[in-house]
Amino acid sequence: MAVNPLTESLNARLAETFSALESMTADMARARAELSEATRVARSSDRAVEATVGPQGQLLDVRFLDGRYRSMSSTELAASVLEAVSQARDAMARQVVSTMAPFTEPLPGMEGVEGMDIDWAELFGPGVVESGESGMRKGSARLRDEIDEDGEE
Repeated sequence: MAVNPLTESLNARLAETFSALESMTADMARARAELSEATRVARSSDRAVEATVGPQGQLLDVRFLDGRYRSMSSTELAASVLEAVSQARDAMARQVVSTMAPFTEPLPGMEGVEGMDIDWAELFGPGVVESGESGMRKGSARLRDEIDEDGEE
């Protein structure tokens, strides 16, 4: 019995797609594990406060550095705490966006099917992406450039 070339081509594309899906599933599990252990640390611009946040932006630690808080007013100290926490949360959000970006792209062999759109500004606030970019695909080059250029590790 002769094999139909169309069936052979379809089977090859399906095999390629399933292989890509299995690979993406494994990559997603690694990304989730990496992010579940991630933390970000930031200091206020006056260097008086250091904040550490977890993978969901939850505050894990606040440190008051060099006793500077003793000479600060309550308003100044509050502003320093908020600044450090905000910077750490923004850094964590950028890490999440960077880590998850590849999972929004279409699978190979599925050219007609678009990847997932995520509104990052809605999820993390406007500090993560610039205005006008909130509907952008995670894998966009402009967001990756911003992440690469932010100077944070």
